[in-house]
Amino acid sequence: MPESLRLADARRIAIAAQLRPKAARYKTVLERLGCIQLDTISAVRRAHELTLLARDLDVDEAVRSLDRRRSPVAFEYWAHAMSLLPVSAWPYLARRRRNWRDRYQDDSLAVAEAEVLKLLADRGAITVSDFPSGAMHRDKSTGNIGDSWNFRTDHKHAVERLLWFGEVACTHRIGFKRVYQLAERAIPAEHLWDADDDECLRHMVTTALRNLGVGTSRDIADYFRLKIADTERVLRELEIEQVAVEGWKGRAWIDPQVRRTRVTGAERAVAVSMFDQLVWLRERMERLWGHGWKIEIYVPEPQRTFGYYCLPIFVGDDLPGRVALRRSNGDLVVEAVQWDEARADREHLHAAVDRAASWVGAEVRWKVDV
Repeated sequence: MPESLRLADARRIAIAAQLRPKAARYKTVLERLGCIQLDTISAVRRAHELTLLARDLDVDEAVRSLDRRRSPVAFEYWAHAMSLLPVSAWPYLARRRRNWRDRYQDDSLAVAEAEVLKLLADRGAITVSDFPSGAMHRDKSTGNIGDSWNFRTDHKHAVERLLWFGEVACTHRIGFKRVYQLAERAIPAEHLWDADDDECLRHMVTTALRNLGVGTSRDIADYFRLKIADTERVLRELEIEQVAVEGWKGRAWIDPQVRRTRVTGAERAVAVSMFDQLVWLRERMERLWGHGWKIEIYVPEPQRTFGYYCLPIFVGDDLPGRVALRRSNGDLVVEAVQWDEARADREHLHAAVDRAASWVGAEVRWKVDV
């Protein structure tokens, strides 16, 4: 029979794996997390910045790291979603790159790809602004043309395909524009190799488990969007221990390092993005903390049940509530609050909101009574 684990201990393990111990350097945190999700919405700050700020990182230092041309720290690729990954992870995305190449060959883009590669060879680095204007490319998934969300120029489509295939890499941006380079120029030589499929899977599974601390097969698979069958095979091959967590159906897997993890320091209150790996999988969030909150940024306003940009607030190992925040005219506006005073004092709520305001250099304006 598997060892049993109290729900309170599972919560402690999950928080310890993610928010503690703290690290002072962006590179260290990125390598530990394995990836940091990107998103363009900046109601408070952009998603990857909020992930770093929740871990007490200096975002300005991180931005400087992301802007390194000669010694890059990160590259952009599909992990859980489109994400920043440490350059040391390049070899372990090889399985994913091979799968993309097998699935998405398109001879109609051969000319555009050749022109993109020539531009890269001539200039070293390019953005979409360097592409010539040309015919629009019909989106194969929808068949639509004429909607700016559904078409791209052939060159834009081609360079993105080359990015998925690993021939091109993006290690920094200019504003919001990706800067594309040939992978052989962008990725440091010591990381420019391809792991085999089994190595790739082991890297992703062990990285996911390390960052979850304890999790079901689905929890672990979801971290890098792996198949559950592949994930379970790797876990069994690695002889990972299983436990029975209080209130969870079925067994969970526990990181071997958990036994040696100590959690110290006072409880703190911190707001996290809904794009943070602590809350990626809503069913896991519900199993651990009793909340299955959804992102409502894509929901029409009359249909929202809470607010546009929701940030869960963690206090120590618990999740007593959430706030909806948005910057407006130099203020950070609190548009909605849900808080369980039986789980944490309201002082923690105010502390988390004040902390978020400091991230954007704004004053807090409350639109709701608390």
